[in-house]
Amino acid sequence: MESQLQAVIDALESAESLALTSHVNPDGDGVGSLLALALVLERRGKEVFASLPEPAQYPPQYLFLPGRDLLSSPDEIPHGPKLFVALDCSNLDRLGKLREKAEGAAVLVNVDHHEDNRRFAHINLVDSRASSTSELIYKLIRRSGWEMDAQVATCLYTGLVTDTGRFQHRNTGPEALAVASQLAAAGADLELISKEVYESQSLGYTRLLGRALQRVQVLEDLGLVYSYVTQEDLMETGATLPETEDLIDHLRTVRGTRIAVLFKELENGKIRVSLRSRDGVEVGPVARLLGGGGHANAAGYTSDKDLSGSLSQLLETLRNTHG
Repeated sequence: MESQLQAVIDALESAESLALTSHVNPDGDGVGSLLALALVLERRGKEVFASLPEPAQYPPQYLFLPGRDLLSSPDEIPHGPKLFVALDCSNLDRLGKLREKAEGAAVLVNVDHHEDNRRFAHINLVDSRASSTSELIYKLIRRSGWEMDAQVATCLYTGLVTDTGRFQHRNTGPEALAVASQLAAAGADLELISKEVYESQSLGYTRLLGRALQRVQVLEDLGLVYSYVTQEDLMETGATLPETEDLIDHLRTVRGTRIAVLFKELENGKIRVSLRSRDGVEVGPVARLLGGGGHANAAGYTSDKDLSGSLSQLLETLRNTHG
């Protein structure tokens, strides 16, 4: 771990310009770690090309984060950069439309904490024991002696708090709590983060949430609760797909269930399937069987089938793997 940390630091220090990205459908950890590293490197005089692959719409719950002005569109990322850094990506497919540019880099760096990471880069800083990629970026900054100001700390704390489910998930341990304490001491705005991420929902999303909760179904034999969101729902309520990142957490609280599933229809007609679990049940292996990935208790994949077909496929897989 120490040698990989130093290898990434050396690569970043030696680069005059570099490209940074996170994964498609970015979450708080992907956005937070990306903006934090972009801010640090830009202040060190680096030419930083930071981008999110897709969708084009930035998740509205993270609009408050500093460093957003450093983001470019994927088309503005240069071809064949000398250094390309992928953050919070378990495999190259997660880079979406930026995959080709990453593969063309002279040096590709992979910083991630997913247990199913495929070590696809020249330099792989991968630690599945870490709570989040933001925790790994924190360790990079501390080890290198780079500046950690309130803006950077706010980005990293956002990644940490969202990926641990507000310090409730199994990936919350002494190290994650220690890092959170250090980020708070560095000036992370905990009140702002809590308000913007968890207490500032649009009216459209509130209406969409009502629809999704009204549709909830429970399959007692599997201990499963599920619901769905369609493109028609988004248009009629005025909500956006990036706003639905935490909707599944409302399903996960249903008493007597162990697996929560949210089906989300994408613009191209495919279905994004999000999985959450508790009480010792692991959904990561299920997601991998269906072409996706993630953590033991939080995973997902994309289905080419319609809603009905995606549900049937998942139920068959769950019954084969969980009895």
